[in-house]
Amino acid sequence: MLGYSLFVALHVLAGVVALVGFWSAALMKKGSPRHRALGKVYLLAMATIVATALPITVEYAVFRRQPLSALFLAYLMALTGNAAWLAWRAVTDKRDWKRLVARIGWKLAQWPTLLLALATLLVGIGQRQPLFLGFATIGLWVGWRMWKFARRGPSRPDWALRQHYQSMLGAGIATHVAFLGIGMRPVWQWLQAHAAVPPLLVELFPWTVPLVVAVAIGIRLDRRYGRRHAPAATRPAP
Repeated sequence: MLGYSLFVALHVLAGVVALVGFWSAALMKKGSPRHRALGKVYLLAMATIVATALPITVEYAVFRRQPLSALFLAYLMALTGNAAWLAWRAVTDKRDWKRLVARIGWKLAQWPTLLLALATLLVGIGQRQPLFLGFATIGLWVGWRMWKFARRGPSRPDWALRQHYQSMLGAGIATHVAFLGIGMRPVWQWLQAHAAVPPLLVELFPWTVPLVVAVAIGIRLDRRYGRRHAPAATRPAP
């Protein structure tokens, strides 16, 4: 593909910026000017990652004829875009959840993620790929949560805060999965060639560790911020 190397270079550069930006924003005081500024840098980097991932996915699907790799890249791209968009809009639309769910971006974030998750699940079942099966559940869960939120509205007053940090954690999973699974692939290949490392460990480590760490951090944040707010708000009538 014409310009493929340029897209890859931009993708890698944006990935490095996103990785640094994620931890820089995470270590800053929440809500501070520096935290917000670094968060914007991170989200811009994530937008660049999603944009440059599209031609890379086409390269794998059309020119390299690797449909499974293309499907997983497309699914990861949808998850990343979903998380980045929700993290951004949860802050900008925090006073009006109906405006949030009415945006075209809500549907563009929800449906590609859900449909690609279903495709990944079916391929995982057909090909007996545990990695595909495990990650498909993330997209299905995200799509179901978005459908539930749009139908019933928020169940608690601090929904925007929770949506923001949960989405940032989701985007962080994608950032670290890409770094560990793709950026560090030469390291894993070297380990397999020079050390007795089980192939299954090398295959699953880059994908499962970011997920487990993000879930642990999410539980800690839920406990920390959940205590600062009043009980759940009354749900609007259907």
